[in-house]
Amino acid sequence: MRTSVAGGPGASAPVGREDEVCTVVQAARRAVAGQGGVVFVTGEAGIGKTTLVHAVLARLRSLQMQVYSGTADMLEARWPFSAISDCLQVYRRSPDPERARLAVQIHPEIDGTGQPAPGDDIGLVQQVIALVEDDCEQSPLALVLDDAQWADPQSVMCLQRIGRLARQLPLLVMVAIRSGPSTPQLQHLMATWQQRGAIIIALGPLEQPQVEELLTNLAGASAGPHLRRLAADAAGNPFYLTALVEALTAAKALSVDGSQAETTHTGGPHSLHEVITQRLRFLPGQVVEALRAAALLGSRFSVSELAAATGTPPHELVACLEQAEQAGVLTEAHDQLAFRHDLVRQALEQTMSVSARQAMHTRLGLALAGAGYPAERVADQLRRSPTAPGHAGLDWLDGAAGHLAARNRKTALELFERILPTTDPADARVQRLYVLWAETLLAQGRADQCHKVATWSLERCQDPALRTRLRWTLLRHANADEEVRGEPTVLRLAQQAADHPDATPAERLRFLAIRALCLCNDLGEHARAAQLAEQVRGQAAELGEQTALSQALATLALIELCRNQPSSALALLEEIPHGRRVRVADTYRAHALLELGRLPEAVAAARQSSAWPAEPESAADMLWRHLYAAYVQFVGGWWDDARAEVEAGQELPDYAGAHRGLHGVGALISLHRDDPATAEAHLDFSPLRDPYVTADAFTGSMLRWAHAVHAQHCGRTRQALELFEQLCRHDAPDNTALWLAIPAPEAVRLALDVGEHDRALDIQALVLEQAKQAEPGLLEPAVLACQGLLEQDADALHTAAGLCEALHRPLTQARCLEDAAAVLTRRGHRDDACRQLRQAATGYQQLEAAWDLARVNAALRTLGVRQGVRGPRGRPSHGWEALTATERKVADLIAQGLSNPHIAERLFISRRTVQTHVSHILAKLGMNSRVEVAALAAQHTK
Repeated sequence: MRTSVAGGPGASAPVGREDEVCTVVQAARRAVAGQGGVVFVTGEAGIGKTTLVHAVLARLRSLQMQVYSGTADMLEARWPFSAISDCLQVYRRSPDPERARLAVQIHPEIDGTGQPAPGDDIGLVQQVIALVEDDCEQSPLALVLDDAQWADPQSVMCLQRIGRLARQLPLLVMVAIRSGPSTPQLQHLMATWQQRGAIIIALGPLEQPQVEELLTNLAGASAGPHLRRLAADAAGNPFYLTALVEALTAAKALSVDGSQAETTHTGGPHSLHEVITQRLRFLPGQVVEALRAAALLGSRFSVSELAAATGTPPHELVACLEQAEQAGVLTEAHDQLAFRHDLVRQALEQTMSVSARQAMHTRLGLALAGAGYPAERVADQLRRSPTAPGHAGLDWLDGAAGHLAARNRKTALELFERILPTTDPADARVQRLYVLWAETLLAQGRADQCHKVATWSLERCQDPALRTRLRWTLLRHANADEEVRGEPTVLRLAQQAADHPDATPAERLRFLAIRALCLCNDLGEHARAAQLAEQVRGQAAELGEQTALSQALATLALIELCRNQPSSALALLEEIPHGRRVRVADTYRAHALLELGRLPEAVAAARQSSAWPAEPESAADMLWRHLYAAYVQFVGGWWDDARAEVEAGQELPDYAGAHRGLHGVGALISLHRDDPATAEAHLDFSPLRDPYVTADAFTGSMLRWAHAVHAQHCGRTRQALELFEQLCRHDAPDNTALWLAIPAPEAVRLALDVGEHDRALDIQALVLEQAKQAEPGLLEPAVLACQGLLEQDADALHTAAGLCEALHRPLTQARCLEDAAAVLTRRGHRDDACRQLRQAATGYQQLEAAWDLARVNAALRTLGVRQGVRGPRGRPSHGWEALTATERKVADLIAQGLSNPHIAERLFISRRTVQTHVSHILAKLGMNSRVEVAALAAQHTK
C-alpha cells in the first residue's frame, strides 16, 4: 500500500517555494529516465519543509512513479526501523507478502523459550535494500521521509545504503530534516550524501513580497500596517505567520475592511511558542487537557489509544478532537490523528510541570498496558517516569520484556535497571526478568554487567530451566571474550552445564557440541574434539536432537578439513539435516571444494548463502561470506572479483577479526600487482599478533601470509622465511591443506636462497609427513614442488605446475614454471628455460601480477632475451578499458535490462557485491546512471 497525500497532480507550490518544487520535480524526471538521485531538504522548524514535501508528493504521482512516503516520530526515535517501516509500508498485515515477511523480521516476537528473538541490524538493512531494489524493478520509485531528525539509527543506516544506490536505480530519495543539532549518524548521512552529489535544498525565510502574499492568502485580504508590523516578528517563517493569523482570528483581533486585513493589537507575542500558547488559550479546557495527554503519546495517535490512556469514553473524546481539528491543531493522518506540527505538540507538553508530566507518563503507560496496547507504546511512557510502576507494571514487564529486548535492547535495559533492583528476588516474575536482563546485556555487548547479573541471578534462581539459560549466557559470555577464548574456561563451563542435573538430555548434547567445537576451533585438540563430536552425533541422532546433531557434524567436517580430508568433510556436511542452518557450513563446504580443485563450485558456495529465506542474514554471516569469497577467488586467480569482495566486506562492522582476513587478501593482491602503497595501507590496519593462537586461525594466518609476501617484496628474505615457516608449522595444522601446499614451497625456496639447506629439508619432511596422512593426491603439488627445488628437478616442478593448473591455482602454477625455468637455466637448457618462462609470464599477465612478471623478465634478460614479455600495461583508471572482466559482464547485463538482484542471481554473487561493481563502473566511466552504462555497453557488444 502506498501512502496517499492531499492534493492532486495540479496542486500548486507553496508560496515562495516554486523553484524548490521545480528542482525536486526535475530530479524525479531524471530518476524516471534512469538517473536516480537524492534530494535533501533542510531548514528551521516551521520554515515549510512539510508543506514542500506534500506539494512535491502530489507532483510525483503525476510522473507515474511509485511513491512511498512517511514521517518519523520523535517518540519512535529509538525503535529500530520504525521510520523506514512507516515510509515503505512494511507492516505485518501488508498485502505484499515480501513486506509482511520483512515486518516479521524487523518486529520479532518473543520465542518459545522467552529469550529475545534473534535479530541483526545489518542483515535487516540489507533486506530493506533488497525490497527497494525489487520495487525499482517494477517501475521508478520515489521514497520520501519527512521529519528525518527523529529517524531511528537503523532507519538512518537504511537511508545511507539507499542513497548510495540511488544512482544505480530509477529511484528518487527525498528526505526533509530540521536544521540544528543532530545525531552523529544523521551528520554522517548528510556529509556522505553531499559528497556523492545530493541536491541540497536549504529553505530560508520568505522574502517580504512572499510574506505579504502569504498574509493575503491567510487573512483573505492585503495586510494592513499593524498586521505587517506584527508579522515582522515571524522573520519570514511560514508556520509562525500562519499561527499568528490563527491566534489573532481566535482572539477576534483581526478584521477585514474592504481590501485590507488589519489587527487592533499594537503589540503581540514575540516568539512562535508564545503564538502557539496564546492560540491554545482560546480552546475549551477539556480540549486542552485531551491534547496534553495526546501530546505525550507522540506526534500521531488514534482515538481509541487516547481513550484507553485517559480513561475517557471515546464518544466524549471525539467532540474534543473535532474542535481541535477545526482549530487547526490536529489533522487526519490515515486512520489516526496527528498534530499539525510538532511545535504545537511541544508547546502543549511544555505547559505541564516536569513532575506532572512524569506522573502522567506512568498513568498513561499503565493504562495502555491494561488495555493491551503494543509494548513499544507502553514502554515509551514508562521509561519517561523515574517512578517504578508497581505490581501492575511488573506484570506487564514480565509479559512484554522478551518482545522489548528483541525490538529495542536499550529501552528494555532502561526498564530492567530501574525496576528490578527494587523487587523481591524470590518472585518468579523477577527471576524470569533477571535471566532476560543478563541475555540482553550480552546481546548489547555489555559483557562485565552481563556476567555480574547472570552470576547473581544463578545463585538465587529456583527454576531449573532458567538456570540452564543462565549457564548458556555465561558460556556465550566466555566464548565472546577474546582474553578467555582458547583457555580452559569455556570448556569447563560447557562441561559443567552439560553435567548439571538441570540440563535436559537435549540441552546436555548442545552443551557438549559447543565443547567439541571449542576443543577443535580454539584449542586445536582435534582428537579429543572428534571423539566428543562423534559421541554427540550418535546420541543426538537417537534422540532426534537436530541442533546438536548439526553442530556435531559441522565440527567433524572442520576436523576432517584440518586433517586434510576434504572429501570426507563434504560427506559430513551433506548429512546436516535439511533446513537446519549451521552458519559455518557454507564456508567449510567452500574450503573443501577449493582443496579438491572444484573452483566454480567453491566460489558459488562461498558467495551464496544457504540461509533460510525467512531468516535475515546476519552482518557476521555476510562479512564472513565476503571474506571466504575473497579468499577462494584469490587462490583461484579471480583477483578483481576478490578485491570487490574485500571492498564490500570492509563496509560491514568487524566480527571475530574478519577484517584482518580481508586486509590480508587485499594486501596480497596489491603486492603481487606491485602496488606497495595500497598493500601497506591494508597491513597498517592489521598488524601481526604474536604469539600464534589456534583461535586466531585463518584470519590471523591470512594476515601472516600477507606480511610474509610484503617482507619478500621489500627484500627482507630472512623475515619472509620466518613467517612462511610459521605458516607451515603453526598455522597449517589448524587450517586446511592449502595453508601448507602454498607456503611450504615458498619457505623451501627462501631457505635455499639464504643457504640454509637443512632448514629446507625440514620443511620438505613436514610436507611429506602430512602428505602421508592426507587424502591421496591432495598435497602432491607441494611434495613435487619441494622436491624439485631441493633436487633441482625441472620435471618435478613442471609436473607440479600441471597439477596446480588442474586444481585452478594459477599463481602457484606460474611460480612452479618459473622455478623449473631457473633449474633449466642452470643446466644450460636455454630454449627450454625460455619456453617455461614465457608460460609463467602468461599466467602472471592474466593475473596482472606485475611484481612476479618483473622477475620473469629479469630472468629472460639473463638468457639474452633483450625484450622480455610485456607486462600488464596498467589498466587505465577511466573509460571502458578500465573495467575488469566482471565489471564488463555486469555492464553487459545492465544493457540487457537486468536489475541488480537479477545480476546477482546470474553471476552467483551477493547483491552487495553487485552494488560495489556498479559503483565502480559508474565511477570509471564518469556516468550518472545505468541508462548511460547500458548505451555504452551496447556499443561495445556490437
